[in-house]
Amino acid sequence: LDATAPTLIAVAEDADAGHLPAEAVLRLPRAAAGPGLDLGALLAALHGRGVRSVLLEGGPVLAGAFVAAGLVDKVVGYLAPVLLGAGPAALADAGIHTLAEALRLDVTETVRIGPDLRVTAVPGPARKEN
Repeated sequence: LDATAPTLIAVAEDADAGHLPAEAVLRLPRAAAGPGLDLGALLAALHGRGVRSVLLEGGPVLAGAFVAAGLVDKVVGYLAPVLLGAGPAALADAGIHTLAEALRLDVTETVRIGPDLRVTAVPGPARKEN
């Protein structure tokens, strides 16, 4: 929220945004199914503003919505040699309910960063049913 880049706050077309700076508000239609905004409209609006890359860092619900919509073209994950036990899921409902429906990824890069490992992958071709 500093001046290094414009800040956009995406809200539904019918949302009360009077408390937000008008120049930061990006009004979008709601998703046709489920909660949230129309992600295709969001990406189209960002593209119209010259944005060509979007980093999703909003948590499992946002990530799950983009995966379910087929709008993820790269996944970057970090593996640390630490066991924490139970924790939050990486994806909320992404429309994947069985192993056969899983989004298969092809690893394109692995980089060691200190004791951690960064893995970059892209969605692979869909598997054909037997």
